[in-house]
Amino acid sequence: MKQRATSLLAIGILALAISTTTVNATEVVNPTTTIYKYNDQQAPKKLIISGNVEVTLVQDHDSKKLYSNEGTAKARVYTTDDAIQISTKKNSETAKITLYVGDISRIDVSGNAVVKTKNTLNVQHLQIILQDDAKADISSKTESIYTKLSNECSLKLNGSTQFHSISTNELATLNTNNFKAAKTEVEKRNTDYAKSK
Repeated sequence: MKQRATSLLAIGILALAISTTTVNATEVVNPTTTIYKYNDQQAPKKLIISGNVEVTLVQDHDSKKLYSNEGTAKARVYTTDDAIQISTKKNSETAKITLYVGDISRIDVSGNAVVKTKNTLNVQHLQIILQDDAKADISSKTESIYTKLSNECSLKLNGSTQFHSISTNELATLNTNNFKAAKTEVEKRNTDYAKSK
């Protein structure tokens, strides 16, 4: 009996711990904002975005908000030790999320996800990894930026950097018309690098 009570208590604590580390943007009519405090931990610097979701990034170092859900579609938003992850089910309605970030160093986008910035991301180094049919419109000011494009993804860059390293294939689209790089290095995969528009 004593062991059973101890087991139930342990299961309850585990369930509580799991439920507090996962934050969901659930189906709601009014936009919801979730308060997120980093406590003494360093904020995650990596974003992993996948599925059928539109994410607007807002760089705000002082914000206590993690995200706000701008619609009624469901999206899962949660954090791990090193990343903020946003995902939806494969054939779901498009979720619209505004994500508040501080210093980020990597943005991974896949599926049909669309990512754009509301303001210019001021970070030292940034990696942008796109695959599948993902699209991104990123405004940034960095010392260095690394972009890796796979499949039929599309990336539009605005802003400036000292060094831009590009890894891409012939199917991807890269638009750098409004982006200035002091030095650019292109790693060609397959045949030619991305179509410029």
